[in-house]
Amino acid sequence: MNLFWETRKLTQAREDHLTCFIAAALKTDVAFAAAYTGLVLPCFALGGKLPRIVDVDTQVSFVYERCRPDMMLMLEDGRRVICEHKVDSPETIQMTMEGDKLQQLERYLALPGIAGLIYFRSAPATVGKEILDHPLYISPQDAPHFQWRDLHAPLASSASPLCQWLKQGFDRLGFTPPVAHIGELWPDESEVVKQNQSNFGKLWQATRGRLSDVYRISAARRCELYLYPLRQALISWAYISPLAQSGSLLRIRLDTSEAALAAVQQRVDTVIEQLPVRPEVKVCQLPNGRAYLELSPLQLLLGTGTSAAEHEARLFAQVQPVLNAVCNDAESHSWSSLKMDVSGLLLDLDDKFEDIVVQTKDFLHNEEHKSHSLAKMRKQHHV
Repeated sequence: MNLFWETRKLTQAREDHLTCFIAAALKTDVAFAAAYTGLVLPCFALGGKLPRIVDVDTQVSFVYERCRPDMMLMLEDGRRVICEHKVDSPETIQMTMEGDKLQQLERYLALPGIAGLIYFRSAPATVGKEILDHPLYISPQDAPHFQWRDLHAPLASSASPLCQWLKQGFDRLGFTPPVAHIGELWPDESEVVKQNQSNFGKLWQATRGRLSDVYRISAARRCELYLYPLRQALISWAYISPLAQSGSLLRIRLDTSEAALAAVQQRVDTVIEQLPVRPEVKVCQLPNGRAYLELSPLQLLLGTGTSAAEHEARLFAQVQPVLNAVCNDAESHSWSSLKMDVSGLLLDLDDKFEDIVVQTKDFLHNEEHKSHSLAKMRKQHHV
């Protein structure tokens, strides 16, 4: 049993849940704490020696400032470092007494008695220059903030059950380094990353070839796919991308209607056990109200093999059952649609028949009236 993963299912407060497990690992695992310190606190070294974390607290309340950072590290030299942990949610905004809007990191950097602020996210996000230039803000040399995947190696190096639970959870959530033989896939700001995306795009050949009789398939960017059903289906379109969460998640997004959402979810639930990697299925909504489902980790799917043919086959095996499940019911759906169309046609015919009957009666009545009038005129003329 993996307690991190099993208890995660019991709460919607996923960021707080993750924070509690990280804090517990830091407090109980000396090796992980040392690796964590070497990763995030090298700027705190004195005389070449890194400070030791002597205590960790979570949800620390600064009452007067109305702030509650996710975690606080107490170092052996008395310095205190606060940590803000995000998965997907944005920074919160708070109004000051003067009516100004302050972002979360900006408020935390102004807290009294702190020696530094560390920021973790699941994927790259923009951090303002005023934050990056602040003397208390701690970040990697080549990134605006830390990512959860940065902790994957420190967790993997520990044999403790707690760290192994976290590491396995990170694998499933996609908090993993790039697949070594594929390379970085995001952000696509360099020619190297763009080439990596193009190379990944070639791995969709089996999927494109074997699903082309069911879907019209078009490329997006260099390694993403849009699939539009060629026959009646429960979805409007599907979107597949390996770029989610800095290229660590394979996102399968199924766009559907509110009316069909339950049926789509039921179909997906029946096939996920067949997939190479069981995804965590989420029901989400676009800003326009359209519903969709997603996703699964990329590194766990591709594994450590370097064979392009193997990758191509595993990608196809991950997406094909899902796409077939929501588009393999053409016959029954067509029959349902046909029955609806026939029923509608019969109702229309009934209405039209009634109209014809009414019109016929009116016509006969008018003809009868004309006949009487004509007979009367003839009689008067004869007299």
